[in-house]
Amino acid sequence: MAEDVKPAPFAITPAATPVVVAPEQTRAERARSSAYRNRFVLVYFVLAIVLGSAIGALAVGLGTSEKKSSAPQARPFVPSASGEIGAIDLAAQVEHAYRLETGLPLVDVVATRNTLQNGNLGFLRVRFQIIQPLDATKNADSRILRTDDALQFSLCGSGTQCTIPGAPTAERGAMLRREGLELALRTFANDASVDNVSVFLGPISAPEGSNMEGVVLYFNRGLIARNDPTLLSRSVTKILPGTGSTMTPSQITGKDILMIKELTKPYLYLYRYQIVGGHDAVLDLQPANA
Repeated sequence: MAEDVKPAPFAITPAATPVVVAPEQTRAERARSSAYRNRFVLVYFVLAIVLGSAIGALAVGLGTSEKKSSAPQARPFVPSASGEIGAIDLAAQVEHAYRLETGLPLVDVVATRNTLQNGNLGFLRVRFQIIQPLDATKNADSRILRTDDALQFSLCGSGTQCTIPGAPTAERGAMLRREGLELALRTFANDASVDNVSVFLGPISAPEGSNMEGVVLYFNRGLIARNDPTLLSRSVTKILPGTGSTMTPSQITGKDILMIKELTKPYLYLYRYQIVGGHDAVLDLQPANA
């Protein structure tokens, strides 16, 4: 018997995958493509430089800050030596600027720590000051201040009992007070450790019948801050024009006299000393009202 012949299954031949051939770029397209690539390369190159510079600057800044923080700090001012030496130099400079018409100094200026000379040619330390305010009505209104950081200037004319040779005039009196004010303001400006300055006006006597010894310009940073803070914030040359130049009584005008009187009146006191325990002194201050 003849075998059944089955037809072979129909075979599907896969279609050939079409090949896409990219069209060849024109010369203009190739030029644009090359330009774009060059631009991207340039941009990335610039960004890399900027980033590298920023990292380098940061590293340098951190290193510099570390060096600054590790640098030794300036030593604090030592008032026990430098303060008095600076005051002595200032006294010599200011003394030279205030002159009589004859060319001689208006007064001699001596700068020291807050001390009082006793009868044995020794010195007592003035440790306290008793200050009676301008508006005080009784002794209880007085304030007691400890004078740890204080300097004093003593102004003395060449005449008898520290008087200035010649007839007293308003111009000479104004010059004397101006000189005291300049000494105080320049001391505060040059030496931040000084809290108060006393300027003894030797040529001016205490009122007759008074139990006070003389007249002093007394300046305390706290008192100045309450009366007129600008005295400490403004330049001395702005407060006292002509500071540093030679000055004589003939240059003082009526306007100058009024201005100096107003500036110094809150700080003008009568003074006397009280000895405590034979070793220390107390400076007693009362408003002069002048």
